[in-house]
Amino acid sequence: MKRREVKRSYGFNNYSEQSSSRAVLRSHSGAKRAGSMWRKFWKFSPYILAGGVVFYVVFISSLFQVSNPDVQGPNNTLSQSLSKEVNNYLNSRLLAKNWLFLNQQDLKGYLQKTFTGQETITVSKKFPNRLTVVTDEQKPGLVWKTGSRSYILSTSGRVISEQQKSDNSTLPQVIDSTNLPVEIGSRVAARDFVNFVSKIGEFMKSNKIGVEKIYVLDTTSELYVKTQAGYDIKFSTNQDPDSATRSLKATLDLINQQNKKPSSYIDLRVEGRAFYK
Repeated sequence: MKRREVKRSYGFNNYSEQSSSRAVLRSHSGAKRAGSMWRKFWKFSPYILAGGVVFYVVFISSLFQVSNPDVQGPNNTLSQSLSKEVNNYLNSRLLAKNWLFLNQQDLKGYLQKTFTGQETITVSKKFPNRLTVVTDEQKPGLVWKTGSRSYILSTSGRVISEQQKSDNSTLPQVIDSTNLPVEIGSRVAARDFVNFVSKIGEFMKSNKIGVEKIYVLDTTSELYVKTQAGYDIKFSTNQDPDSATRSLKATLDLINQQNKKPSSYIDLRVEGRAFYK
């Protein structure tokens, strides 16, 4: 009896073929994804390139970078001070040096706070990187006499120029008893002080009180008026000038009602109170 031979198949070849097929499919799928990514990249590459160029031009190149602001003032000293503050502003704020992002109104406000009382400050931008800061001639406020020399002070308290002998100014004159020297463009007094002196001068003229001289001693926080009648009027310049003139008028009216005249002084340095001798 013959044995029947049975051929057995374990499927190794089929498994191997299936694995190969899956590997081929995976490789094809990966190739397709890679190809898709490259196609997308090349599709958007013009936009990416354009964005890179714009970023470089706007933020890196010197095209929009403000480097030399044009600062113009009524004198060299003030121009240099303005230029210094403009550069401080540009260096202390993010993107402030970039013409596109520079806020000219914010810069103007910063300068007006720094240079309190400056009559006008104009900030203008011109494409692509020009910045111009201009302040005009300051309005005269008073004459400041120190030693043998007299100077015109602006309403902000800065020295505009030296007064010439031929200048018959109608501005009130303040004598500095300390005789300290001053320079053109320097700040001698605060704006409030100049305003106070102007209001006092107007009051004296309108009430026909003869003034021999107006002067300060060690500080501008106090103001003295020597009248032609021989007595001094003492003021604190920290007070409101309108309040000070009202106190002076009330004191003079009271003295006149009593048929008296001050022989030495009227002291108004304490707000709300008046002393006279």
